[in-house]
Amino acid sequence: MRLFVGKKEEKVKDLVFKHLDKIQEGLDVFQEVLELYLTNQYEEMMEKVQKVSLLENQADILRRKSISVMYEGAFLPNLRGELLALIESVDKVMNKIQSVSESLDFQRPKIPEEFKEDILKQNQYVRETYKHLKSSIESLFLNIEKTNEDILKVEEFEHKEDVLEKSMIKKLFSMGNLELAEKLELRDIFSQIGDIADRAEDASDRVSVIVLKRKVK
Repeated sequence: MRLFVGKKEEKVKDLVFKHLDKIQEGLDVFQEVLELYLTNQYEEMMEKVQKVSLLENQADILRRKSISVMYEGAFLPNLRGELLALIESVDKVMNKIQSVSESLDFQRPKIPEEFKEDILKQNQYVRETYKHLKSSIESLFLNIEKTNEDILKVEEFEHKEDVLEKSMIKKLFSMGNLELAEKLELRDIFSQIGDIADRAEDASDRVSVIVLKRKVK
């Protein structure tokens, strides 16, 4: 079952898919930001942070375009409201990617060697969470029956990220060679990276509601 039948609905779908792709691109660049930061390549990292900001702006333009087309009459009113909320929710993923990228650039926290592998693993869980969110939204438009598997995967990888994040914070505060201010700064970075996955899961919850309502009907 597809959610759209007309030209306006088709246009919204294309814009939503481009928006999802732009956020994926933002995540890809954020991966580079992390890798460069952890190897002390700060000049190169700054260029990638600027690229993340550019991608966030491009994603915002796509968000506004998709909303504009919907207000022109795409989709029935109830579904239109649900899709508008979903688009806004997904866009918060990109906003958080930009926020944590800038935090690394502005604050430049010293990351102990024993956390570098953990951070990369944490971000891998974040990437997997978003990957399945993206797939679930694409299925929502193309074949709604295929969304549930990806929704469950979103929950699975967000949970894995959450468990790892908590273990990182616990290990952080057990260390005796860091000042409290350094620990708090690092905890904030860990939490901000985790927030990307949290926002992806929030968007996935909206997908789940849309799917459930369609099944009830």
